[in-house]
Amino acid sequence: MRDDRLHASRKEPKRWELERPLPPHRENHEAREKSHNFGPIVAAYESDDLTRLADTLAIGLAVEMEPTTWESIRTAGESARPVVLKIPNVPAAIEIDPSGTLRPFRQHGVSVGEEIDKLVTSPGSRMHALRARSRDVALDLLAPMMLPGRFPSRTEFQSVFRWAPIIEVFAYALATRHLAALEDLRERVTAKANTTFSTDECNYCATTHTMAHFVLMSSDAPEYSLIEAAKSSTLNGWTPSLAFTRARTVWLAAAGAKSAAAFGPTAFECYLPVLATARHAFRIFDALFGLTAIALSHGHVREEVLQAVKHHAQMVGDRSVDDIDCVRLAFRSAIEMLKWRAGDHSPPAALDRLGWSRDHEGDGLASPQAFRLDPTDTAPNGMMLGFSALPAILRASPAQHYPRSKARVYRLKLRETEMLQITRRAWLLHPTE
Repeated sequence: MRDDRLHASRKEPKRWELERPLPPHRENHEAREKSHNFGPIVAAYESDDLTRLADTLAIGLAVEMEPTTWESIRTAGESARPVVLKIPNVPAAIEIDPSGTLRPFRQHGVSVGEEIDKLVTSPGSRMHALRARSRDVALDLLAPMMLPGRFPSRTEFQSVFRWAPIIEVFAYALATRHLAALEDLRERVTAKANTTFSTDECNYCATTHTMAHFVLMSSDAPEYSLIEAAKSSTLNGWTPSLAFTRARTVWLAAAGAKSAAAFGPTAFECYLPVLATARHAFRIFDALFGLTAIALSHGHVREEVLQAVKHHAQMVGDRSVDDIDCVRLAFRSAIEMLKWRAGDHSPPAALDRLGWSRDHEGDGLASPQAFRLDPTDTAPNGMMLGFSALPAILRASPAQHYPRSKARVYRLKLRETEMLQITRRAWLLHPTE
């Protein structure tokens, strides 16, 4: 499926700037021919996952536009009972109470409610027209998360996230679809070392952030639904966090931590083999970071994770790794954080360095520092910065990963030279990965 509405709203920027809104564009034939410069993002527009996500979001919006339209399915004598509309192909539903208030919710096991598809399949019906109109709105809401050069504000993110129970499965599937494209870009970029910012590097940055938006969109999903959606991720050594920690900024690592925490202890089978066999320091960092995020979010496995990390810390010297000092600091940081008292906040000095407030007031985690600093940097307390920040990351809601207004998005702007440095530290500094 090619969605011309999404394509028509896209203008290719000269370079990828994280938060610059796209200006009204007058796309000519030549500009259309250059659309391959953002191939991975454009390919997602044509995916079944995006189609299903947009269509499902449109259902919720259609119901919200005119909730009284759906009252016709309420039978006599049930005026005081809510209407429940089942979402097709998703274990979720929308409840409309007698006052017209909507509540999307997950269903697991036996689904209940009226199948909504039966109510909108009649061409020319009022409900059919509502759904068609709401799809345009859905695509507009998704644009800041999908289009190169865009970055959503908190309000823009929340306008979609509030429908998470009915769209989260498709959101995570869309994120995993980007993963294969990300690996292809990585192979192309590591094969050459240009001195200028290349199209592939531009694509890599845009793709990673797009993945992060949809992973955060699904970060409250139950783990069984994420596991199902992740089955398409057959890449060797895949973990729920690697695509984000490897990008080497604290903001993206925070998305990786949320992803690991959402998978929960079921992700141990991904992380523990990496911890036992990896020779690249950053793969070891990712495994420790993901395991620590899970342990801090699921207290009943905290001691189990601590003992496993201690064991592997003793064994890591028995194999050759490319940066033993970095590996030892990562193990030490993970162990210290796993011993952290439950409920404690991140160290204030680490929060100050990241420009984060303790209560996530203001722009939350979306600070200029978080978009630039490496999670493997050493924090003022001697631990790696990513580990010091984990309690604050895990306390923040998904919406608190975004600035509080569209105007504040401009604070996140990265110059091309900064983007070049950040992107290249993700792969050129460690060629053995």
